Amino acid sequence: MEAPFDANTWDGITGAYYAGYGSVEGLWLLLILAMVVIAIIFGWRHEEHAYKGLKKK
Repeated sequence: MEAPFDANTWDGITGAYYAGYGSVEGLWLLLILAMVVIAIIFGWRHEEHAYKGLKKK
């Protein structure tokens, strides 16, 4: 990742700079959200199966 300014040292750099600007963080966010939804669905299915198994006994 490149810094959004041209300098060799931090001298004279003021303010907040976000170095991740323009990267693919939106893609990573969508992938992580999809993984969370998948984990919730599989967890729900497992719990439902386990509950039905105990209910039959």
